[in-house]
Amino acid sequence: MKYTEVAGKKLSGMSLGTVQLGMNYGIANRGGQPDLQQSFSMLHAALDKGVTSLDTARAYGNAEEVLGAFFREYTGQMPFLTTKVPRFNLDGEREIEAFIVGSVETSLEKLGVSKVNCIMLHHPTNLYKNGEITARHMESLVRRGYADMVGASVYTGDEVAEMLRYPAYTATQVPMSVFDQRLIVSGTVDALQERGIVTFVRSVFLQGLFFLDPEKIEDPLLVEYAKPKIRQLRDFADAECMSVAQLAIAFMRDVPGITSLVLGADTEAQVTSNLQYFDVPPISEKTRRLMESAFADVNIPKIMEVLSRPKS
Repeated sequence: MKYTEVAGKKLSGMSLGTVQLGMNYGIANRGGQPDLQQSFSMLHAALDKGVTSLDTARAYGNAEEVLGAFFREYTGQMPFLTTKVPRFNLDGEREIEAFIVGSVETSLEKLGVSKVNCIMLHHPTNLYKNGEITARHMESLVRRGYADMVGASVYTGDEVAEMLRYPAYTATQVPMSVFDQRLIVSGTVDALQERGIVTFVRSVFLQGLFFLDPEKIEDPLLVEYAKPKIRQLRDFADAECMSVAQLAIAFMRDVPGITSLVLGADTEAQVTSNLQYFDVPPISEKTRRLMESAFADVNIPKIMEVLSRPKS
């Protein structure tokens, strides 16, 4: 696994996403939210086997509390820790400052730490409405000693461009996958690399969509927009003598400019499996070009209509 020096820490090419520790998440998740003992086992499995980066957020249910309980018992080296300020809709500068600072102080209390390495805006709307004020008070978190850097979690190339208007933001988290290469094709990833932005990539497995059996998919939208693409993905994996997961990781891992892939997990075994996926060799150039072409037209918005539905 590759490591990148960021804020005096070795940031691993895989970051453990912790949304599953705080809530029931993911279309392929059948086990629900793990209990505290299971969560601790997952965290130990990641940190003991080379992961040095954890990603969390106030909006991830009780994930910050779970991490805080874990850190109280953990005796190893503290990982690179990222959390996020929830979406807000405020106008006054004092109100914005109070919300941002208050949110971060609550996160630090829940996590049981005095400082994290990175704090991001969790929703890109806060880059636009009162963006200058927000950037100023996000930057103040570094001066206060609450974080080493600040950034924004975004979705689109336009939102990345808006973020780059503010020098305060030096980190971002974006969705990308084999099926969703829009930020690569548009040159957005190149722009992030040129600015030296620490770039985390989420949704590498499209919330577990890649692991569904295409012959058992029943949702009409997924039947139309995902099923044939999952079949193609399996064919490419067979051609490279890889599993679908290995192929998906290898494809994104080797895109220049990407710092770390954020992968969640439901079990300790899944954490271990995710780590092993990083050990595969690069995809052949022929297969990479074929994949770029085959998945250029995946209708991500339609697929996300299904993935964004609340779980019952």
